[in-house]
Amino acid sequence: MIALVTGGSRGIGKAIAKRLLDLGYHVRICARHKGEIDACVAELKKSGSIDGGVLDLADRKAIFQYCKAWSGPLDLLVNNAGLCHVQRIQEGQDAWLEDATFWDEVINVNLAGAHFLTKGLLRHIPDNGRIVNIASQLGVEARAGYGAYCASKFGLIGLTKCWAKELGARGITVNAVLPGWVATDQAKGDMERIAREKGESADELYQQVCAPLELKRFTTPEEIANLVAFLASREASGVTGRDWLLNTIWNQE
Repeated sequence: MIALVTGGSRGIGKAIAKRLLDLGYHVRICARHKGEIDACVAELKKSGSIDGGVLDLADRKAIFQYCKAWSGPLDLLVNNAGLCHVQRIQEGQDAWLEDATFWDEVINVNLAGAHFLTKGLLRHIPDNGRIVNIASQLGVEARAGYGAYCASKFGLIGLTKCWAKELGARGITVNAVLPGWVATDQAKGDMERIAREKGESADELYQQVCAPLELKRFTTPEEIANLVAFLASREASGVTGRDWLLNTIWNQE
């Protein structure tokens, strides 16, 4: 079995790649930075068969070439790659035309990149194959300053539901996983930034964030990977077009 995990060199993507290796998949990962890919492959190759390649999902021509070069079947596609820039709608009102890079980059990677990569690789996905999109809890509710990120994740959930209807006749299931706060380096950086803005310590903010959560803690990348593994399994053959929400989100505003 062959699986592709985008953004697979670190964080949630790396945990998913590791879990799939444990299940016997040959895993391919792609990401923007070759150094991170090489380090991840070197670390995980003891767990199974893995390789990686550079792909910038904001570059549509690069996606086309990547898909054109693909050979063989693709049993599982995990659209995990994503990035986030924070800017409120009232910020930069006089220079938005010249400084729209943050918006374009987020939408191109998180939404358009997933769309075009899936479209390009679909011919390699066999009947009864699997597509799992890593969206976000911010794909079902908003957070101030996260307009581009929320728009991209709302959109990815919409694509999930469309693809499920379009591909269901072939037995291909398409589901979205919606993490909230996950214990990754990126989340740690976000916590530190928000804590500075609020004039609090990161530890104080962590306690505030976790207080309303059912589990009173962040989700782990491995827990996300376990859900992906289920959705990729035969046992999940009757589950499609669904958005799987993990933990309750703390809303900044």
